[in-house]
Amino acid sequence: MNKKSLDPAGHLTLAVSNLEKSKIFYKSLFGKLKFKQIRDGERSVAWATRDGFGIWIRKAKHTKPRYKYFAPGLQHLCVKAKTRKAVDEIYKIMSAKKTFVFDEPKAYPEYTPKYYAVFFADPDGIKIEVAYY
Repeated sequence: MNKKSLDPAGHLTLAVSNLEKSKIFYKSLFGKLKFKQIRDGERSVAWATRDGFGIWIRKAKHTKPRYKYFAPGLQHLCVKAKTRKAVDEIYKIMSAKKTFVFDEPKAYPEYTPKYYAVFFADPDGIKIEVAYY
């Protein structure tokens, strides 16, 4: 991995099984990260980072197959936090909601010297990473 900052571009759309449940989950996460909600529709909801990268959730047309970690397709979604403290705060929020946590916050100096991250699952089991680097 390059030791420089990874700059976002474009957008990402996640198909979710329950739009309302996922909206509550992502609103909590993205609100804490200061992402701006740019859409709140019947079939989709979207947020944007300060840099303009968009993350959309849409109601899935099919419920199977569900997400499987390391299967072909999305491996995980990483969103950047501004501080280590913000990573810890997200962990506390997700733990309080009884969200499945893959890995508690810790340093990953093998990625970059300041890399610090937490990994947890969204309502459909998609692996989400919040990282400071």
